[in-house]
Amino acid sequence: MSTPEPATPPDTSNTLRGDIRRVATIAMLAGVAGSLALFTSCRGSHADRPVIGVVQVSSLIALDEAREGFYKALADSGYIRDVTVTILERNAQGDIPTLSLIMREFLQQGVTQVATMSSVATQTAMKVITDRPIVFGAVANPYVINAGTSPTAHRPNVTGAEIPLPVDSALAVANAAFPKAVVWGTLFDPADPFAEHYLGVVKRKAERLGIRFVAVACTGPQDIAAGVQTLRSQGVGGIVQIPSIMIGGGFPALIKQARELGLPVVATNSGSPGAPLAMGASFRDNGYAQGLLMIRVLRGESPAAIPFRTSANPQLIVDLGAAATFGVTIPPELIARATQVIPATRDSAGVIKGTPLRQTAARSTSQWEFWLSAAVLGIAFAALAWGVYIASRVLRFPDITPDGSFPLGAAVAATLIVGGTNPLLATVAAFFAGMVSGYVTGLLHTRLRVTELLAGILVMTALYSVNLHVMGRSNISLLDRSTVVTQLHAIAPATAAWPSDISFGVVFLVLMLVLGTLFAWFLRTDFGTAMRAAGDNPAMITAQGVDRRGMVELALALANGLVAFSGALIAQYQGFADASMGVGTLVAGMAAVILGETLKPRRWRLGATIAMVAVGAVVFRGLIAVALRIGLDPVDLKLATAAFVLATLALPNLGLGRRFGMVRK
Repeated sequence: MSTPEPATPPDTSNTLRGDIRRVATIAMLAGVAGSLALFTSCRGSHADRPVIGVVQVSSLIALDEAREGFYKALADSGYIRDVTVTILERNAQGDIPTLSLIMREFLQQGVTQVATMSSVATQTAMKVITDRPIVFGAVANPYVINAGTSPTAHRPNVTGAEIPLPVDSALAVANAAFPKAVVWGTLFDPADPFAEHYLGVVKRKAERLGIRFVAVACTGPQDIAAGVQTLRSQGVGGIVQIPSIMIGGGFPALIKQARELGLPVVATNSGSPGAPLAMGASFRDNGYAQGLLMIRVLRGESPAAIPFRTSANPQLIVDLGAAATFGVTIPPELIARATQVIPATRDSAGVIKGTPLRQTAARSTSQWEFWLSAAVLGIAFAALAWGVYIASRVLRFPDITPDGSFPLGAAVAATLIVGGTNPLLATVAAFFAGMVSGYVTGLLHTRLRVTELLAGILVMTALYSVNLHVMGRSNISLLDRSTVVTQLHAIAPATAAWPSDISFGVVFLVLMLVLGTLFAWFLRTDFGTAMRAAGDNPAMITAQGVDRRGMVELALALANGLVAFSGALIAQYQGFADASMGVGTLVAGMAAVILGETLKPRRWRLGATIAMVAVGAVVFRGLIAVALRIGLDPVDLKLATAAFVLATLALPNLGLGRRFGMVRK
């Protein structure tokens, strides 16, 4: 009699996978059906009234103000949103290709008019939409973008309100207010399409006034402090800041550094707080003018018959409080001419709010101050470099999340500080917020089988919107707010007399020494060793019974926590948090790691490697400072930085590198 074979348990894996596919298919179909239903209902709900598509390229403060002015003009004329007019508001959040999709969505939604804020949004609208009116605002020069050749000769479906900012008048005001300054300067973003135009205008005005004008390139918010230092080293006696999207977002950092060096600042935008003088135009007023033109279109006028309108009535704003903190006096004749005078506000003790400078007018900058600023930035970036080191070297994981977790740390810390939280606690909270973002990246990869690169890209992309929600806007100023340095002054009052860079440098150095020591100790523990093994030999660590998926998730959480911690420190040092300040973060972190490994002498152990990665962060910031200091052409700044890094990487292959025992892994 044969022995019966044991029953084979049913294979449920295929059934489970089939169930998952069916559920996903049903969910997708339901989503499509819901979208179609919503689309149909939306079309039906606004079929009897005008539908205006409003689009801006990003959430910059100036563009937000223009949008608010636009809505105010409509409301003042009886066009109430969602009552007498339907508004479809869209924001590309800095992703320019998304603008094309937004325009095509407008066409599908049946918009009757389009309102664009910014030159890029207007260019995209003119390319996609040719059969219905386009009314632009917040455009510096519509002729450069081929909207027309004159105010009356323009595309038949396009009209709008241009806002040429009076940079030449701003320089004239600066020269009248501070006649002792014979050299003026500005920071210049070579990637800004209109920066070169405005730079040419202000340089021509400088020639007519018989003064010298200097421009220094800045390609990211982190370059602003060093850029101001470079201007001062070139003999600049004051700053007339030309319009720039990137530098406008980091304007508090410019104000902070200029105050430290005793350089008066004249802004060319009336919405730039902190400058003693501003000679500019209001984007809110420009948006209002745009709204008035839209009303004419809504009442039946053809855009072809409506000339472009220049909405840039110069406004001279005098901020007496800012002048006091800079230690300068505004001439009475300029105060009499001012469109608006902002009085100096005082606290309960009768002291003018802000941080008055010590011997501002007479103070000169030393050579070491420029390099000190670069070193302080490098020390703050050490935590970023360690975070990138964990992902790229410990885990062998190509994580893109730092480009989103860095501004997340800045956003969380800035929001909490403005809300009254202790700056040190806000910085710790930023660390944990970064850990959450890294943990999500790990979950996507380990649990949902999303590829490493794609998981990081998805989280990084989502974090841009998260950061905007955290801050409530695109930029938060921390100028004259409490920072971690405030805690130092509270513990040791004598340090309040120190220059800002020395105070920040001491605090950052102490934090990095503590953090680096804990980091090196952690990687030597059994848990840290298992984490390192999870990247070095996944098969072995799994065979040892260690949950590698959990290790990857925790390692990515720790890595992005360190990155966010660095972002929180940088925000406090620069004086602002901005949603776009994460651009290039991963590149800076990887450069620091590679430089540190390249400069590390042979046979140094783990602790020394961690220390050299921090040194690499300082060296990288120093290389950027060198490129700024030697006065390179703005378009060559990034090329020079890459060349410096490449030269360092080549050292191990040269006789000099072998002589000093350098090794690159």
